[in-house]
Amino acid sequence: MSVSTSKTIQDLFDPNMQATVQKEVPFEGSTYYMVEQTSDVEAARSLIEVTNGVPRLITAEMMPGDPALTTVPDQVLRALLPDVDFRLSPSTAAAPPGFTRPRTKEEVRALVLQVAKQKVGSDDMDSGRLSPPETNHGHLACAWAVNRIVNFALGQPVGGGLSTTAMGQVLKSKDIVIDGDEVIAGMIIISPTAGTNIGHVGIRGEGGLIYSNSSSHGQWEQNKTIDSWTSYYHEGKGLPVLHYQLDPARFPGPVTS
Repeated sequence: MSVSTSKTIQDLFDPNMQATVQKEVPFEGSTYYMVEQTSDVEAARSLIEVTNGVPRLITAEMMPGDPALTTVPDQVLRALLPDVDFRLSPSTAAAPPGFTRPRTKEEVRALVLQVAKQKVGSDDMDSGRLSPPETNHGHLACAWAVNRIVNFALGQPVGGGLSTTAMGQVLKSKDIVIDGDEVIAGMIIISPTAGTNIGHVGIRGEGGLIYSNSSSHGQWEQNKTIDSWTSYYHEGKGLPVLHYQLDPARFPGPVTS
């Protein structure tokens, strides 16, 4: 379904992205629209409700565990995506058995950066093939990809599941926010989705490079710089650009003999 057939909901789309209404479900006097919004790098599946001709954005990132979905009837969610359980909460990560050795901030950053660079274009970061069905063949997989990179590097993911909003909340509560002048390669960069504006998450590299999932290619890439990220997400969308040092206390290393 083209977005041109649903004029009443267009104001709730991110104007920087292409939007397509994937499914429309009428239920008890309301109509629910599942909309996929895409660009070269980021993407999201959003849910809009129209009641008495008035549109309301329920969530810009329709992912399992989203508290905004608790207001949506189960019948609607099953009709929209029958293979996805939206009532599931993102699992809580824990260090693997035997991972008790303290790591330094420098070690954490170095490991994350090393894996972020090594995994560019690799088969085991093929989000189109490997990411869960909620990501629609890797189109909605930026948080999945960063969690996977950090899991490869440190033995457990950042957290927050598949949502930039949820990952942003985890980072804010558990890790260390860094001022722009103090940013070092190997840190997480995130502009969480807010309102109708779709965000993104990646990993900082050297020289202002950024690594992240490509929504259009379904693959881990070096696809942005700090200048292009700031121009697009902050200046263009009004989203914050946040950097986080992962807290070594929650990412211990393996004990070596």
